[in-house]
Amino acid sequence: MKKKYLILVSASFPYGLREPFLETELKYHAIHFDRIYLLVPKLSKNQSHRFNFQLPKNVIVAQFEYTIGFWERLKGLNNIFNYVFWKEISIIKNDYQLKLNRNIIKTLFSTLIRADHFALQLKNFLKSNRIPFHRTTCYTYWCNEYTLGMGILRKRYKMAGAFTRLHNWDLYFERAPDHYLPLRSRMFQRLDGVFPVSEQTKQYILKKVPNVDESKLIVSYLGVEKEKEMNLEKKGKTLKILSLAFLGKIKRIDLVVAALEQLEGFNIEWHHIGQGNDHLDLKQYAFNRLFNKVNIKYVLSGDITKKQVYEYLNKQHFDALINTSSYEGVPVSMMEAMSFSIPVIGTNVGGVSEIIEDGKNGYLLSANPEVSEIINRLTQLYNLDENEYLTLRKNAYLTWQNKFNAEANYSELIYDMVQFSKNY
Repeated sequence: MKKKYLILVSASFPYGLREPFLETELKYHAIHFDRIYLLVPKLSKNQSHRFNFQLPKNVIVAQFEYTIGFWERLKGLNNIFNYVFWKEISIIKNDYQLKLNRNIIKTLFSTLIRADHFALQLKNFLKSNRIPFHRTTCYTYWCNEYTLGMGILRKRYKMAGAFTRLHNWDLYFERAPDHYLPLRSRMFQRLDGVFPVSEQTKQYILKKVPNVDESKLIVSYLGVEKEKEMNLEKKGKTLKILSLAFLGKIKRIDLVVAALEQLEGFNIEWHHIGQGNDHLDLKQYAFNRLFNKVNIKYVLSGDITKKQVYEYLNKQHFDALINTSSYEGVPVSMMEAMSFSIPVIGTNVGGVSEIIEDGKNGYLLSANPEVSEIINRLTQLYNLDENEYLTLRKNAYLTWQNKFNAEANYSELIYDMVQFSKNY
């Protein structure tokens, strides 16, 4: 049987601690494909070159050059004579209803230049490693300029298939500078399939991006593996809650602290896992607001590996996971919590309502909750009688089992890739 190859483009995986959910997905790709090449933007000298995740034996990691040279940029200005450039200008003005400005034009030029740059590097990589184009599937884990570059190569050469996922920041125009994500129509036209991570994501694409072939959009939930049997542990006298998030502005962890600051009447122990940028010094922020709260205890763990997170969940008993994000796809942290029979409290954004059934396996907050709403939901959880609470835990586990089981979801993803791939 002839060998099948997969080119998978990540943002940083397997370096650093981001994209931990890709570790699980890779296991299933490794079963289907004979050889997987994991392409990552070139690391700087200051970055750690140590792998932080386990990789299947048939996965080879290679770095590609991200930096664009002066002459390449200069040559890229020729895109002003390109039909694709002017078609996108028309979409920006007429479909997105955006006012053209310097930043939007710069983003458009940059994306076209970087896409051509990546297409050339990918072509040279395949040729230098003697990887047959017609038996190679390409897959970008995020929808960005590399996706467009992959699509360019897909058209020029008879490749087996070209696919991308859509998660969160690479989907929502509202999150992007000037509310603009470049060349989405063009990207989707060049691909064989697009995998939005939720039904809400798919509907957003159909509503926002013009001329999308709906048959190419296949909802593909992420998934987590089974780590523990259903755990119907009783709720204690102290409500023990967990938040698991990068400390970016959109995660709104300050709302959790504000709720704990005002909460009275019962004890809460709050654990947070995750660090972030300079948006929030969580240790100082929490201390300033909670130091005199005798009914509140908290533990801030910073960044830890995926393996350490699972060890943490195994050793600790949590009554709920809380998520206060302003944007989400379908958060893997919620799937992980439910696989440990932990109910989830989360804002009704993105595809969150596709995992939380209000009152059944957790509680939905409004998209922009007031502090009082968070307090009310925590109080509601605390006041549940034993049977109601155990039912919540049972339903959380069953949600993972029926909708977010890694084996089922990633096997289906690969099946869809095969169905959409071309045979040459």
